[in-house]
Amino acid sequence: MRFRPGAQVWRLRLGLVVTILSTVSCAPAPDRAAHTVEEYGQDAPLRQSEMKRCANDPGTLKDSPDCINAREAERRSGVGSLRTLPPLKLPDKQ
Repeated sequence: MRFRPGAQVWRLRLGLVVTILSTVSCAPAPDRAAHTVEEYGQDAPLRQSEMKRCANDPGTLKDSPDCINAREAERRSGVGSLRTLPPLKLPDKQ
């Protein structure tokens, strides 16, 4: 079968586009966190269990969405607001 001049190039380009689009559409979806930062902030036992799980396997779970959310909730609840911190008790001058 003969094609017009230039039609072969367009068929090749179309085939390449279809191949790329089908490959991209089959890529796995990114992981989603099971709990939000707010949920971890409100539930201390849940946050602590997730922090233990992440600390137990940092090579695999360090960048997982749940570990990031639990770490952020821990950071927020750890210090809180500077206005609510008790005053520092400095030693008297001698």
